[in-house]
Amino acid sequence: MKKILTLTLAFTIAMLLLTDSFPRVADAAPEWQTFSPPHWILGPIQGADGNEKTVLRNFDEIQKAKIPITAFHFDAPDWMACTGNLQFKYSDAVLDRMRARGWRALFWVVPLIGVDCEEYQIAKANGYFILGDDGEPIVTNNFTGHGSWIDMDNPEAVAYWLTLFDALRARVGNVLGGFYTDSVRPDNRSGATEYGEKYARVVLDYTRTHVPDGDVVFKSFGVNTPSDAWLAQNAHVAYVNDLSTDFAGMKTGIKRVFNASNLMPLPYNEFSGFAKAAPDSETYIRRMHWGAFQPVMENVPFGKQPWDPIFSPQVMQTYRYYGTLHRELEPYLHTYDQLAFEQHEPLFRDVNRARFSTRLGENIFVQYVTDYTRSLTIQLPPGEWVDYWDQKVVYKGDRTITYPVPLGKEPIFIARGAIIPLRVRGGLTGNGTPNSANALTLNAYRYGHSSSRYYDDAVGWITLDMTAQKKRLALCTLDQAPSEPIIWRVTTINRKPKTVTEQNGAVGVNTAWGAPLTERRNEAAVGASASGWYYDAAAQRLIVKISTTGTECPAP
Repeated sequence: MKKILTLTLAFTIAMLLLTDSFPRVADAAPEWQTFSPPHWILGPIQGADGNEKTVLRNFDEIQKAKIPITAFHFDAPDWMACTGNLQFKYSDAVLDRMRARGWRALFWVVPLIGVDCEEYQIAKANGYFILGDDGEPIVTNNFTGHGSWIDMDNPEAVAYWLTLFDALRARVGNVLGGFYTDSVRPDNRSGATEYGEKYARVVLDYTRTHVPDGDVVFKSFGVNTPSDAWLAQNAHVAYVNDLSTDFAGMKTGIKRVFNASNLMPLPYNEFSGFAKAAPDSETYIRRMHWGAFQPVMENVPFGKQPWDPIFSPQVMQTYRYYGTLHRELEPYLHTYDQLAFEQHEPLFRDVNRARFSTRLGENIFVQYVTDYTRSLTIQLPPGEWVDYWDQKVVYKGDRTITYPVPLGKEPIFIARGAIIPLRVRGGLTGNGTPNSANALTLNAYRYGHSSSRYYDDAVGWITLDMTAQKKRLALCTLDQAPSEPIIWRVTTINRKPKTVTEQNGAVGVNTAWGAPLTERRNEAAVGASASGWYYDAAAQRLIVKISTTGTECPAP
């Protein structure tokens, strides 16, 4: 009886989808605008195909290296008990380890059922497959599997396919994050693109209905995949097809992501590339910088993983560093994702396709290293730019510089005056300590008066404000009070402050207002306390933590 009810509900949903019974509005806003973007999709995401032993080895290496992934991508049909039947074939050990780490699952799925599956005979007997001119189901035998395609114009066929999704969801529970689409119906018949869009629509609607913070990674630049117009209307995130692992493939991926950035908030390229030939160690390291400084960071190689002994030890060291940095940047990236969700403003700004450079949001500028080289000629945007690797160095913008690029220290610049929100859980990147985990970190680059916006899921938009006048400084949060404690990390403070005070959520440095905060012995002690401050003379940085939040902003 339960199975009949599930099939009936799925059939009803499919009928509504395919007969346009849902209310439609002419020139409606993109569908992703009705859906608040989740944090976990930003990554880092690790992926693999293969058997359970291979998957668990991935887990072991990720945890050993402390790569702070948010999701695991189960690629190709290997995760299924039979191709296309959507039965999760691995044991509970896989799911238990994912739950323990808070990881989500992205499942590769196409609407094909393998000829050897029990479900194939059910679908064939009921007329659920696309038929050829001979009246028999079209059979495909390629990377998608050896099987036949669900007829997306048959509501009963779609309803049956959705029962397979229901069974998967019942099996994996809250580990389910969403799905990963691919090329479909490579049978050279007309209407293939429309078929791809119907398939994508069904997967999207199912995810939106059943996974409150779920997402679907669509395929762009593929064969028989949704059109740009469809993606612009519906997609939140998409990968830009499988590309070679050399620098040529990297360049193509960057250009495609730049081109797609006006279609959706989160276009991205799997930074590893996807081909049998693995990248060499140098190319892989450069690609990790590319992965960390695009909105979604995903590593899902077709062949060798970064911990394979063919790579130099620096590959894993760099993966850990850039993976950690990308995860720390989650509040910054999510803020711009939310802005794209609300106002259609792309995350990539001022892209230079010839130089492979861009601003990511307003305040981070990067140039990707796309050749074997140890220096780059970089055209800086207008303004002043702090060198991420040596934050005492500031470059005047709107000019060209020659910049050294040793492996693992690729170009990253922060706008002077920026306030970058970070989620810091350790000391690897130098953006805090393990004690930073219980607060929102704000890296502030002192420069006159400046402000940045930050999206706090609990309260909405907050303005982060900083005003410097000679030796005085005011650090404020406006519009809404933050929902958590704040750690301000201010660069560059040339001398130790005489006083550091707090008043209704505002921090004063050498000001005449506020109650004094306690000076702590180091940055870790600041993070461990409810409030306090520390001056790092070597870094010329002031670290201040406050737990009393507010929206007052006195003059410095």
